[in-house]
Amino acid sequence: MRHDAVIFDIDGTLTNSTRPIIASWNRYLSSLGIPYTPLNEELAASLMGKTMDEWAMAVLPDLPLEEARHHAEIMEQEENDEIRRNGTDLYPGVYEVFEQLSRDHELFILSNCGKGYIEAVMAHAGIEPFVRGHLCYGDTMLDKPDNLRKMINDYELKNPVYVGDTARDKECCEEAGVPFIFVSWGFGDVPEAERRADSMEQLPDVIAGTSVTMSE
Repeated sequence: MRHDAVIFDIDGTLTNSTRPIIASWNRYLSSLGIPYTPLNEELAASLMGKTMDEWAMAVLPDLPLEEARHHAEIMEQEENDEIRRNGTDLYPGVYEVFEQLSRDHELFILSNCGKGYIEAVMAHAGIEPFVRGHLCYGDTMLDKPDNLRKMINDYELKNPVYVGDTARDKECCEEAGVPFIFVSWGFGDVPEAERRADSMEQLPDVIAGTSVTMSE
C-alpha cells in the first residue's frame, strides 16, 4: 500500500542545528551567574532527539527540574531567534525533496524539540508551503510515540511512514505502530533498519519502495 503521508524528524534528518543552538544557549547560560555545563558539539549531538527536559538537566544539572525547565524555555526562544537571524545548517536537497514529495503525499514534521523550533527551521528552509502540519514535545509535553499517535489521529492518516536518524526514532515508531525509514546522514546509526536512505535525493524512491537500500 502506498504511503499517504510522510512524517519527518527534524534534527539529523533535515538539519544540523548544533551551531545556532550552541551559540544561543551558551550566550544565555553565561549570563545567569550560576554553575552550568557549557554546550559543545559532542554534548549537543548526544542530546539531539531527546526531550527538552533532558536538555535542561544536561546544562543545568544542579537546579530543580522546574527551574531548569524555565531557563530551557527561554533558551528555546533564543535558539529560534538565532535560526531566524542567521539560519541553520540544512542538509542538501531538503527543499527539492519536499517539493517533489508534496505532489503525491501529505508531509508533516514531528520532533521532541521545543516550541517554535520547527517553525523557525521551516522558515529558513522555505518549506512551509509543502508541510500540512507539525507537532513537537514543546506543544504537548508528550514524548514522540504519543505525539505520533496524536498526529495520526488528528489528521486521520491511513498509512504514514516516519523518517528519522536514530535508534530512538525507530523505537518510537515501533511503539506507535508506524513504519520507519532510517536516514544515514544524521546523528545516529540503525544498522538493523529494514529501509534506509543514504542521501536526501534517494529518499523519494525509498518511500515509494522502488529503491530500498538494506543495511548490512
